[in-house]
Amino acid sequence: MKKYIKDIEINIIFIILSIIYEVTFVLGNKPLAYYEKFKGDQLFHIARLSGLKNIFTNPISFSTYHGVGNGVNFFYPWLTFYPAEIFSGILHSEFKGMVVFLLLLTYLTFVLSYYPAKRYLKWNTKRSIIFSFLWTFSTYRGLNFFNRTDIGELLATIYIPVLVMSFIDLIKHKNYNNWIIIAISMSLILFSHILSTLIVTFILILVLLINYTSIRDIRIWWSLLKAVIATSLLTIGFWMPMLQQMKYILITRPFVAVLEDWAININDMIGNSMNSNYLLANVGIIVIFIVFISLIKFKKLSVDEKKILIIVLVLLWGCTKAFPWQIFQATFVNYIQFPWRLMMFASFFAYLLGAILLDKIDIKYVVSLFGVILISHYAFVIGLPKDKVTLLNNDRNIEKISKEYINSDYYPKAATKDPVSIENKKFVISNKEAKVLNYKNTDTEVKFTVINESKKRVIVDVPILYYLGTEVKNNNKLIPVTISSRGTVQVELSNKNNNVVISSRYTKLARISQAISLGTALVIASMFFIKKQRNNRSKN
Repeated sequence: MKKYIKDIEINIIFIILSIIYEVTFVLGNKPLAYYEKFKGDQLFHIARLSGLKNIFTNPISFSTYHGVGNGVNFFYPWLTFYPAEIFSGILHSEFKGMVVFLLLLTYLTFVLSYYPAKRYLKWNTKRSIIFSFLWTFSTYRGLNFFNRTDIGELLATIYIPVLVMSFIDLIKHKNYNNWIIIAISMSLILFSHILSTLIVTFILILVLLINYTSIRDIRIWWSLLKAVIATSLLTIGFWMPMLQQMKYILITRPFVAVLEDWAININDMIGNSMNSNYLLANVGIIVIFIVFISLIKFKKLSVDEKKILIIVLVLLWGCTKAFPWQIFQATFVNYIQFPWRLMMFASFFAYLLGAILLDKIDIKYVVSLFGVILISHYAFVIGLPKDKVTLLNNDRNIEKISKEYINSDYYPKAATKDPVSIENKKFVISNKEAKVLNYKNTDTEVKFTVINESKKRVIVDVPILYYLGTEVKNNNKLIPVTISSRGTVQVELSNKNNNVVISSRYTKLARISQAISLGTALVIASMFFIKKQRNNRSKN
């Protein structure tokens, strides 16, 4: 009974801290604000949110991204973002929905860092709470939350502790059944942010290499193989349709960065972190302090603590220009775009060390440190720019941005040659005598009428991007559709009056893949609960 009361008390604390975390955000009248100086992802994700209303039946929204039918949902994961749409529907407000969703994200970050620390690292309550607080209030997470508003990375931040801690538990304590939780957490990261999935895979390989003496047990590798297979099946509903689109249509990938240019000078990284704010990419003064103290006490650290410190130093090195990024520029590694993304993972391992160090200190000093962090957090939010800001704190602004925002990421490559003609709704018609009337776009459809005043067939190049699964009906009958030379929907019309309706559907392969994902999820969930019941019975 005492255990349940303690859990309730801890969760109440997490809820209060989550509200405190976000209250400056709301009261400062700048929730979701887009800062022109920083070029964050707020507008992109707001448009994404507005396009999720009919996502289970229609992968493309024709009312967002300037109405061009951008297939962003094929290429950017949306499943873990979908609760924001649910909240928006319940509250009849996308602004309120996003505020509640972000509050939930912060609470889950507390919970899914505290409980895995206790379960998989075998930590006590004090140490687990310290880590959970440091991780949730980390400077890099604050940068993502208040400055960049990278929803994908924020979502990945929730599940990273579960994945890494259960992975460490598998290696160190030979808990072979952890493959289930590894598969679930890795899948949730992939359903949140592809780049974080790539980076965390590298991190897990690094953890394996550092613990090479502990992985001679073939059963560990068998567990990892099961985790890989389960993850692949759980997420096939996303990656298979994505690969199908990329196989048949050349797609424009997001910004390709020169990795070395986006790496940070060592002096700048240390200097920015010592200033510790949400304005520039940095790990914060707490991480620098933890690394400094750990290096001083290096000889007194345990073997495991030394391994964690090595990982932190390697990841911090990877954030800087001292790392040979030019070697990887022509490889798939360039998909990470910004080497400073590694700061999230450097912070994670640094806070593991920090929790161990702070656990040895009297609780009153730990509480004092928490107080300083809370005050600093408030100052960082208040310190965000006040000029050249696009406020997204009401539904009118959000609706306007969602409809007008233009982002050419994930366009068919042919469409990038002349995107302006598409965005300006320019039709290309082979016969000048044909006229386009009554153009209208909704979330799920584009409608227009073509009056063909000649007796010949006309080829109509519609200013809607083409992806597999695009359906076209003319006078309520399905007609063939092809991709035009500018990457858009193209149809042939022969009737005098042509009432055309364009919509989007998932392909058969996509539907089969989604069914496999759902079926695998049900099987994994059943196995998880059966094993949990067996463990509870064995304990009793």
